[in-house]
Amino acid sequence: MMHLTYDPGLVDEAVLLSERTAPRDAVRAFRRERDRVYEITDPDEREAAFEALHLRWFAGLQLPNLVESLVAERANIGEWLEEGRVLRAVTRQEEGADLVDQVMSGEGDRRPILVLRLRPVTLFEPEALRALVRHELMHIADMLDPAFGYQRALPASDDGPSRDNVQRDRYRVLWDVTIDGRLARAGGDSRHPTREVRWQEFAATFSMLGDDCRRAFDEWFDNEHPTHAALAAFAMAPAGSEQTGDSGRCPLCRFPVAVLDPRPERLSAATIAAIRGQHPSWEIDQGLCPQCLDLYEGRYGEMSHASCR
Repeated sequence: MMHLTYDPGLVDEAVLLSERTAPRDAVRAFRRERDRVYEITDPDEREAAFEALHLRWFAGLQLPNLVESLVAERANIGEWLEEGRVLRAVTRQEEGADLVDQVMSGEGDRRPILVLRLRPVTLFEPEALRALVRHELMHIADMLDPAFGYQRALPASDDGPSRDNVQRDRYRVLWDVTIDGRLARAGGDSRHPTREVRWQEFAATFSMLGDDCRRAFDEWFDNEHPTHAALAAFAMAPAGSEQTGDSGRCPLCRFPVAVLDPRPERLSAATIAAIRGQHPSWEIDQGLCPQCLDLYEGRYGEMSHASCR
């Protein structure tokens, strides 16, 4: 089983938070021990004593138990990793898991270790903790699995950093969809509530798929063996995007965009004529970005409306 160590900052804050719900006698006993530590005059010795005290109470209050049982569920991770560190996260957005290379002392070799970041308060929210850690450890399992073929960086886009950010966000959404799909099936519930949550995120991210969006989502959510290569390919060129005009750039202003306006047919006849006057090769099925739609419609659509009065 992987050996987990805990950040002293996480331990200290979690133990202090436990005073809110711990029995009164236990709180008094902890405070008595803590007051005795304050009597130590040497700063380094006093700090070490605080760390030892808090770690002992942290274990005695069974605060690490759920985390360690969740890590133990992923037995395949333990086959690849020997060590994990549980660090303190400040915000909910910082919570998550990753692999970090550690240099072996005196050898120069590197080995990956698990880094799990949690807010102290999350240790007191068992359902939230289970959902978070199980999801994050599935990420780690994929990263370690040779069949998944994980690569930390996606291929760079010819359209620059803005397009790279779009593709990374698409990849993240796709990966999360496949992870929650597998977790739902492992729990015996393919209609798990996360399915609807992931669908909403997928639909917003891949709106360029139009009527094919739900079918694509279901295929990814039900995918039992996703690979990094397949996720990256879809993120960079969503299936069917060629038919919906998603080239990564607006055909009018040529600015990189995540999604073209899904309903260019809303343009007035006067606006379409004005666009074709400036861009003779443009066809309505190529689409345009929301900014160009607003600009052209605002300038030429109003003229059209006025001429009809």
